[in-house]
Order: sequence, then C-alpha cells, then structure tokens
Amino acid sequence: MSDLAGVFDGVRILEVSTWVMVPGSGVLLSDLGAEVIKVEHPRFGDPARGLVTGGVSPSVGSVNMMVEQTNRGKRSIGLDMAHPAGRELLGQLAANADIFLTSLLPDVRRKLRIDVDDLRADNPSLIYAKADAVGARGPEQGRPGFDSAVFFGRAGILNSFTTPGSDTLPNPRPGFGDKTAALALAFGMASALFKRERTGEPSIVDVSLLGSAMWVASSDIIYSSVAGTDFSAIERPATNPISNRYQTHDGRWIMLAMLASDRWWPDLCHHIGRPELIDDPRFVDAASRAQNSAACVAELQATFGSATLAQWRQRLSTLLGPWEVIQNSFEIGNDPQALANGYIDTITHPSGQDIRAVRTPVQFDGHPHDIGVAPGAWQHTEEVLLELGMGWDRIAELKSLGVIP
Repeated sequence: MSDLAGVFDGVRILEVSTWVMVPGSGVLLSDLGAEVIKVEHPRFGDPARGLVTGGVSPSVGSVNMMVEQTNRGKRSIGLDMAHPAGRELLGQLAANADIFLTSLLPDVRRKLRIDVDDLRADNPSLIYAKADAVGARGPEQGRPGFDSAVFFGRAGILNSFTTPGSDTLPNPRPGFGDKTAALALAFGMASALFKRERTGEPSIVDVSLLGSAMWVASSDIIYSSVAGTDFSAIERPATNPISNRYQTHDGRWIMLAMLASDRWWPDLCHHIGRPELIDDPRFVDAASRAQNSAACVAELQATFGSATLAQWRQRLSTLLGPWEVIQNSFEIGNDPQALANGYIDTITHPSGQDIRAVRTPVQFDGHPHDIGVAPGAWQHTEEVLLELGMGWDRIAELKSLGVIP
C-alpha cells in the first residue's frame, strides 16, 4: 500500500450514474485520489445493488462484488433530483465539483434540468462528462444499450471471435465493454482537467460503448475497409508456425508469439527437445517455414502434445522468446507476476469479509495505489450535507419530504 498522495487529490466528481460503465470510470479516478460523490435515488439506489439476488453478480458474504468493483472509494448520498428541493441541493453539490459525471440519457437529463447549461448555471467551470450506448449524435442518439448488445454485438466483437461458418457465437463476458469504455471516459475526464488547468475552459466529455468498441476493434474495421469485406472472415494461411497456439497433453494451451521467427527458431527447437528441426530443409528459415507451414505446425503440435502443461512450464522457463500459457480467470487472479506488481490485492471489507480487487492499471512512482471499498447505499448523505453547511433542522425537513433517505 502507498502513502503517496493520489494524482487526483483535490479533484471532486459528482456522479449520477448506474450499472457499470460510468461508475467504473469514476473508480479509475477515485483509485488515484479523486473524491467521488455518488448520487443514488433515496428509495431504489443503483440497480446494480440488486443483482446479487438475481444471481447475476456473485457476492462474498453480504458484499456485492459488482458494486465493489465499480464504486469502491466513493461516498454515496441519497437524493431525489425530481423534487425541487433535491434539484436545488444537486446544484449546490455541482457548484463545489470539478466534474459532473452521468450515465443518464438526454431526455432524462432535460427532464431533471441537469443538462450542461443547467449545471453550468451553478458552476461555469464545471466539466460535464457523459456516456451512452451509441453516441450523442445521429438518428439513434439517446438510445439505451448495454455492452453485451452494443460492444460485443453491434461493433462486431463477437463476430471477429467466431470461426467462419460456425453456427454458435461465444458468450459476451461480464463488464468487458463497460470497463473498456470506462477507461476511455476516465481518459477523457483527465484530459479535460488538464485542458482546464492550461486554458481555464471547461469541456463536455462524450464517450459511448460503440465508439469504445470501434477503437478496440479498429484493426479489423480498417483492414475490412481496405479488403472490401469482413477481414475476420478471410481465411489466411498460418505463415509463421511459431506465432501460433499449441495444445498440451493434458488439454491446456500454450501461445507462441515469436514474430521474429528466424531469431527464435533455434532456441525454441532446443527447448522443446527437437534440435533436428533447426536444419531441416523444410524449416531452415522463415521463408521455408512459411512454405511448409502445415508440416511445421504438425511437428510442433505433436511435440507439445507429448507433455503436460506443468512439464512445459519447466522446460520453457529459460526460453527468452515470447510465449505464454493461456490461463483461465481463476489462474490469472493468482498469477505470481500479477501479485508481485500489485495488480490485484486482498482487502478487509467493513463487513469483516476479505475481498479481492483488481487495481486500476496505472501506477505512479513505482507504488500501487490504495484501494477503498464501496459505500452502502446513501451511507454518506448526512455527512456530505453537513459539509455543505446544512443544519440538522434542514436535513430533518428534507427527510420528511422524501428528498433524502
């Protein structure tokens, strides 16, 4: 754990968002020192909190791990923004914020009077960061969506990972698209803070699931434009057998990624116990291996298939050429290299449960950052209102009106 000040210390974010993508972007800045105040409905809260009972998100005891991943380190207040007193209170909070962060769609923002011009009336220097499914312009602007449909489906990610001719699709994995878009949104907010520091001008930051997915898939998209057809469906010969995956005797997989194949070929052959392949006329150089790639792949597969993954880990431990074991999600959570770099940590939750958390993938000055825990719904309502200078009589009045929980 680090005792260094976070790079975003002193930055205050007012977050009105639900589910994963936008809350996840708040965590990326919260992990690095920003103060994030999460506004939740005073009766329902963030709907992600209910996914444990629906079986969608696993829990550790009473701790909802989806909520932990995307809300740790924040403070939560309950506020009915549809009530005039609630909207007035939101304006007071915005007046003291650097960034307003929201996942609400345009019609809801207009109805609640929390769009850009509305909140800039409370704070002219406010950075306004928003995210949606398919973008802020065009005929479908304002359309709702989740990453399984937009990121994986519409943007072609599932198609690119499907073998041509297959009658089944891979399953979208939880949070991949949301957290990719969250990285983009956090980058946008950090950039807007930098711009305002330099110029004094606040920005409107826009991110969408569709735009984020298109950046991730940009190689396939651009190559398809050049080819005039779906690039992922074009059958391309495996011209470099040592940039390929091979199955071990016990059904595991090893990925070789030796793009400079002439550099690594002799050393690989020695490590796999096949030195006779080095000078085999069919495989003597990259051009020969490309011409005889099917035969070379067959030789390598037969070799890798003759031993278990544990045996290959030992035999290849001194191989300098790029290679990796294809791990599952449980294994990477216990990967010694990931643990040594502090990419994942175990923290004690206030409930008494030990929970694991993956850190934001940026470190400063050689130290992993501290990890907080997610707040309970509305946990900090009174604390935040007292900091605004509100008295207990007014807090009691707001409670009686249902504006706060």
